[in-house]
Amino acid sequence: MGPASPASGGVVEWERWFGVRAAAVLGGIALALAALLFFRYSIEHGLIPPWLRVVIGTLVGVGCIAASERTLRRRYAGTADALAGGGIVVLYGAFWAASVRYGLIGVPVSFVLMAAVTAACCALASRHASQVIALLGVVGGFATPLLLGGHADRPIGLFGYALLLDLGLLLLARQRNWPVLVLLSLGATLLYEVLWIGARMSPHHFGLGIGILAIFALVFAFAPALTPADDRERWLPARAAAVLFPFGFATYFAASARFDPELYPVGLLLLLLCSAAGWIARAEKSYRLGLGTASASVAVIATWVFAHDIDATSAREIALWSFVLSAVLHAFVEWEPGRWGDDGPAPAALVADLGFLALLIGASTRAVAAVPWPWLAGFVAIGALVIRQAVFPGRDHLHVLAAVALGVGIATLERVHGDRPEFPPLAVYRTVVVALAVMFQVVGVARRSADGRRWGDHGAATFCVVVLLHLLTAAPTPPTSPWLFLTFTGILGVMVARAATRLGLGLWLLAGVLTTAAVEWHWTTNLTARAVAGTAFALEAATLLLFTAWPFIAAERFQRDRFAWRAAALAAPAWFLSLRLLFVVRFGHAAIGLLPVSLALVPFAAALRARNLWPRSDTMRTIALAWFSAAAVAFVAVAIPLQLEREWITVGWALQGLAVTALWVRLDHPGLKYVGLALLAAATARLLDPAVLRYHPRPVFPIVNWLLYTYLVPAASLLVSSALLEPLETARARPWERERWYARGWPVGAVACGAAGLVVIFVWINLAIAEWFASGPVIVLDFERLPARDVTTSLAWAMYALALLAVGMRRGRSGLRWASLGLMMMTIAKVFLHDVGELRDLYRVASLLGLAVALIAVSLGYQRFVFRNETAGHT
Repeated sequence: MGPASPASGGVVEWERWFGVRAAAVLGGIALALAALLFFRYSIEHGLIPPWLRVVIGTLVGVGCIAASERTLRRRYAGTADALAGGGIVVLYGAFWAASVRYGLIGVPVSFVLMAAVTAACCALASRHASQVIALLGVVGGFATPLLLGGHADRPIGLFGYALLLDLGLLLLARQRNWPVLVLLSLGATLLYEVLWIGARMSPHHFGLGIGILAIFALVFAFAPALTPADDRERWLPARAAAVLFPFGFATYFAASARFDPELYPVGLLLLLLCSAAGWIARAEKSYRLGLGTASASVAVIATWVFAHDIDATSAREIALWSFVLSAVLHAFVEWEPGRWGDDGPAPAALVADLGFLALLIGASTRAVAAVPWPWLAGFVAIGALVIRQAVFPGRDHLHVLAAVALGVGIATLERVHGDRPEFPPLAVYRTVVVALAVMFQVVGVARRSADGRRWGDHGAATFCVVVLLHLLTAAPTPPTSPWLFLTFTGILGVMVARAATRLGLGLWLLAGVLTTAAVEWHWTTNLTARAVAGTAFALEAATLLLFTAWPFIAAERFQRDRFAWRAAALAAPAWFLSLRLLFVVRFGHAAIGLLPVSLALVPFAAALRARNLWPRSDTMRTIALAWFSAAAVAFVAVAIPLQLEREWITVGWALQGLAVTALWVRLDHPGLKYVGLALLAAATARLLDPAVLRYHPRPVFPIVNWLLYTYLVPAASLLVSSALLEPLETARARPWERERWYARGWPVGAVACGAAGLVVIFVWINLAIAEWFASGPVIVLDFERLPARDVTTSLAWAMYALALLAVGMRRGRSGLRWASLGLMMMTIAKVFLHDVGELRDLYRVASLLGLAVALIAVSLGYQRFVFRNETAGHT
């Protein structure tokens, strides 16, 4: 055939590749396999003695190499490469068998011979730039032990042979820049490791297995570093795989109970791998490798933790290795100043720090020994690394993460092991906790940048709040020394307040007040000893006063912070439940009303002091006075039912509601308005409850008795409150109130109070009539036929309606007039539907006559005062 056309050039190239190169390679592989299989067949059937097998193999290998170089190289380079590669494989097999299989030569001699074969392979491949020779050398060299191995376990000879192969191939790959050889060599070595460790390695070879993994990881991780800098990126996958794959073996060792029960061998392997990964990541600027290493290290240690029982020794090992591995990865962060962002080694170190902190917390829950010090040391050491990272630019928020982790760890230790005998005394343990809280405070103060100080203070407050929440949610314990517990919680609360002061953030002060008060209440729930209750009462009262005074002490930082003043106002209410329990245990119930009255003096005094901190027109002054006043009012409202009984509770709440409404007139704060309305609504609800009739026996004197002040004093409070609210309520409404309550412009609160007052008076009228005609020991509401009572009721309703109409006409209140008409309609309905049918004789006449007079009076009143102009026009 003639020469190929240009269009068929691609086909010709493919034909050349398959016909020359592929055929040569496959032929070399076939030659090598034939030689190896012949050796195996001769071994199995004893055809020739071992020494002769080795000699024949050596001659065949040398002959193949010589033939390829002297006869085929000039004209058939591809075939020569295949034949030379096959000869290399045969020589590997012969010398391997002579040493490992038959023991004909010693290890030193075998090593020299294999080194010579490897050198020859590398020299031939490098001289002729032939990857075929190199690939055949890889395949044949690593296949030889598998095909000729047998059942003997000789790991030193096997992996020494593999090491020699790897070194030769790495040298060749470096010279010719063939990274594929490195990947193939690494894959074959990993196969050896998997087969030997998984199938043959015994427990007494555990240290040897760790050493083998470490040596090969170092060889593949660092040997390519000798290549020129421009070519290193192509070698990175092999180096990363060499470091990451041994973590799988480490996980296998950690999960198996057959190997060393101590963590040190696995920890040493992880230390070496983390160091290698950090060095490679730094050299190649490829920091994802560090992330993988950090995650794998945490996973290996976690596997070991959950596969073994944890005693005191194991706890020390876990804490030590967790810190060591975190510190190694953190060292690379310190080694590269300026690369503290997400494109540097910092994320890997942070993953390790947080992962090992979480691991230590989980491991501490599985520990058999209750000694907390190893765990605590691990928490603090790794937490310090996190705080160190928080110093780097853009990572200030790590202060809070470190605080949360340490707080949760400390809480977990006490929650899981606190009731065990070997756990240290709580005084010692909590002293350590206070020391850690002080450490966070010092870290916040020591930061140079403003953001660093701010986040440091956030971390200090977070740590204290987390510990307080732990105490709040823990199972109640029998109170012992109030000095220990209350001083501890008080110190934590004060530290939160101090951080809030440095931040100028009242929300933290509010959190400190509420959590400290809740924890101390939780502690007092099981207290029964009077002596302890007295001391605890004094300590909690002192803490209450301190928190109330805190914004005044730091007025410069909190002057414009609403939450700080709310926290101060809520301090006394927050401690009320706890102080009430202590008061009852120590002093009994007799004078319990003194407690809320005394506590009311605290916000009242604070309100007096707050008056002078701002100008009268300042909104902050109104807010502070409103909150302090509301707290004082709340205590008085609580004192009333605690100390008083029955109707006096109702009267007290009604008067207090009136007082709060009057205070709202002076201080425009919606909270005061709603507190006053709530008190008035509670008083109204109590007056409408039929249980009020059982407060006392039926009074001796009609009308002028306990029912009079019980109903008319609250009614007067309601009506006066309505009068106070009406001119200001809609004008002072906030935007959110206008949308919800005042869309039509009506003074809803004033209308509700007025209507409630009228209803209360109406109820009193009916009760007074029922009491007048009652005959039993108590007042009873019934609907039995009683003509005199029925007529009196109808006349009273009509007179009350006329009174409402008169007041409404005089004051120009349409609401009162409508209320009068409504009540008159009720009276009409009662007279015609009940009285006319049920009453007889003069009672019926009196009922109708009274109704007639009332209706005529209503008509005359409307004509004379309401519709006077229209009447005059008709005349």
